[in-house]
Amino acid sequence: MNLFEIVYGRLRAQTGIEECLINTVISDERTIADQIRIALYLQEICGQSLMQDREVCALLGGVNLHVESTQSAMASTGIVEECADCAVNGEGTCCGVRTGYKYGSVLLLINLLLGRTLPSVPADIHLCHFLTKQGCSLRARHVICVNFVCQRLRDILPHDSLCNVQDIAGCEIDALFVLEECIKKKIGVAMLIEARKKCDEKA
Repeated sequence: MNLFEIVYGRLRAQTGIEECLINTVISDERTIADQIRIALYLQEICGQSLMQDREVCALLGGVNLHVESTQSAMASTGIVEECADCAVNGEGTCCGVRTGYKYGSVLLLINLLLGRTLPSVPADIHLCHFLTKQGCSLRARHVICVNFVCQRLRDILPHDSLCNVQDIAGCEIDALFVLEECIKKKIGVAMLIEARKKCDEKA
């Protein structure tokens, strides 16, 4: 059993029924604008206390380091160059409009805590809400955005290189999962429900 499995097991044991309720609340189908409003409300109410929490700060720092490692590996392997070329000269970006709907309020809150600004409107209505002319506006990304390998990459790049990148990306995904579960626990289901109600009132 690795460290991730141990931490995951402990989180599961500690959160119990409340974790199920939290996951039910955040999985409620909403628009991207709704999820952003909820994330901004959570930042306003809980942001300061979360940034003063040692455990959260340590996990945020860990996610940041893993993101750097993943991005460095993707650049050195040639993935970044291939993706840029495909977006301009090939089939187009993989960041389709449906990608943005994978982001829930807690994951967006994490991006706010990492200093990112969430765009109120998409740069291109046919693409992911969070894709800008400068690239992805998010620091903490959904697992599919981190780990997806298209057929073009599989055809062009060495298999061992892709496996190495996915191993590194896996560490980022694991670190983000632990951080997200930690923040859910600290916020609690009552706050998430309140945030959702506030969002509904402003809609």
